[in-house]
Amino acid sequence: MSAVPRPARTTETELEVPSLARGLRLLGRFLRLRCPHCGGGPVLARWRVGMPWGVIRDRCPACHFRYERSDDGYFAAAMLINLITSELLFAFSFAVAILATWPEVPWDGLTYYAAAAMLLFPLLFYPVSKVLWLTIDVMLRPVTPAELR
Repeated sequence: MSAVPRPARTTETELEVPSLARGLRLLGRFLRLRCPHCGGGPVLARWRVGMPWGVIRDRCPACHFRYERSDDGYFAAAMLINLITSELLFAFSFAVAILATWPEVPWDGLTYYAAAAMLLFPLLFYPVSKVLWLTIDVMLRPVTPAELR
């Protein structure tokens, strides 16, 4: 059997400094988990039995923008975003819990909460971090017509 050739991916597009209006528009699309190019189609596929949770679609159903813009390691930066976000959320919530319960801090409860949160949040947030990375990438490297075919 011969392998089906994959379409060429464009990774060497010009970088661009986004305007405030463009940044806010892309932020709104990210918050709705929509295509960063057109805002029409969802980025995440609907979860079904037998399919992993948080799968990224291949293309936007509205504008046909290919979500994975480069090689197989395109979403590696999403792991970094996921790690940073998880750690910041943990540190913030831990500090708020300590300040809210001072001087009678429930250390045992915080220990169990911290362990559960550090296991669950990265798993649940990873698909969203992929959409965030895609949005940041589109903000800095606008979509070319070749990516819409």
